[in-house]
Amino acid sequence: MKIANTSPLPRSISSLFPSRIAGTVAEVLFLLFVGMLAMVIHAKLRIPLQLPGRQGVIFLTLIILGRGLSQIPFAGSIACAGSALILATSWLGFREPLAPVVYLLIGFILDALYLNFRKVMPFVMATVISCGIGWMFIPLIKLGISSLTGLFFTSFRFGILWPVATHLFFGLTGGLLGASMLKVSAHLFKKG
Repeated sequence: MKIANTSPLPRSISSLFPSRIAGTVAEVLFLLFVGMLAMVIHAKLRIPLQLPGRQGVIFLTLIILGRGLSQIPFAGSIACAGSALILATSWLGFREPLAPVVYLLIGFILDALYLNFRKVMPFVMATVISCGIGWMFIPLIKLGISSLTGLFFTSFRFGILWPVATHLFFGLTGGLLGASMLKVSAHLFKKG
């Protein structure tokens, strides 16, 4: 999706291809790759710091950058579907069986929030707030899953407030980094 007329980048992935269908396919594949890359990085940087949601900084930065290079309206959802696909293979070592579902939901929530906030807020603010709230949904979704299935998530060992607060903070940070990088690149492209 073009970043709501803030023109962060002069071209999208699809504009590099002469055929509209080829461009759309290339964008979808690119977004799936971005989501997969974000999840691989998330898996490789798992360090037990007692800070649930810290991976949101890098994960959301990549998702926002991918969305900024796309014209597809629900680009974040497609990228998160790439994350869900790679999670479903289980070779990354994640032990949560419903993690692919969580990431599919997060992608949809991120896009829905952004598209609504963008109607009333500037690009950076809409991105930051949608990422913060969207990423905060992870412990809330897990709480719902835990309530329905009895599964225990280690992030709840200190209660629900801690993971909600840390997910919100890291989501806001990832959104700010991604949006800032897009704004800086747009500024550089305009000068160049």
